[in-house]
Amino acid sequence: MAFFSVLDAVVSVGAIVCWFMVASPTDGLSASALAGIATPAWLLAALAVSGSHVLYACVWYMPEKFSTACASPPLSLLGKSPVTVFAFLVALAKGLQQLGLLGFVAATYGNPFSAAMQASGSTWALAAVLICLGQTLNAAIYAAIGKDGVYYGFKLGAPVPWCDGFPFNLGFRHPQYVGGFCSQLGVVAVVSSPAALKAGLLPLGAWWFFLYSATSLMEASGDNDGKSSKTA
Repeated sequence: MAFFSVLDAVVSVGAIVCWFMVASPTDGLSASALAGIATPAWLLAALAVSGSHVLYACVWYMPEKFSTACASPPLSLLGKSPVTVFAFLVALAKGLQQLGLLGFVAATYGNPFSAAMQASGSTWALAAVLICLGQTLNAAIYAAIGKDGVYYGFKLGAPVPWCDGFPFNLGFRHPQYVGGFCSQLGVVAVVSSPAALKAGLLPLGAWWFFLYSATSLMEASGDNDGKSSKTA
């Protein structure tokens, strides 16, 4: 089975191309931008961005240990089931990602909200399209497979029927990660000040894309195929 679908690649690469066309991040390809990956600000941001994907991998490869840990404090205080605990931890990790991004912009430019206000109208329009597309895919995947499906229920003891309806019937293999990446690219677009780009914002975005790709690859290597009945 293919790790990625053609539509996954087309939408993701198309979003990146549009971002380059609108944001024109020429400063992001400079020598100083590449050197920025060795700075504490960049490394801390990259660590914050990585958190949720490390969490995904830990639960994916060690579901029994995670379920056992969820049965007692402190994790048992976060929810009644491993899926609920996992969802809570992912929400925290996603928040940490945004703090990492905003912290990086603050350290290299100043007020990230000021950077956003100085973004061009075309940049804001692109961001709106990317975020709307991303959140539409995220909402669709939740509607299709629910919390149990999104948060590895089939590995954590919750039955999850295989789904081949929307948005999978469009040709997506990983709609949740395509949606997540598009949404994040929209946020990155509006804080892409020249100073942040020179400090390494583009390599940080590339690292984010790599993490989404790696997590997609991990999941595709052991999907819930055939473990439960399909649903439209």
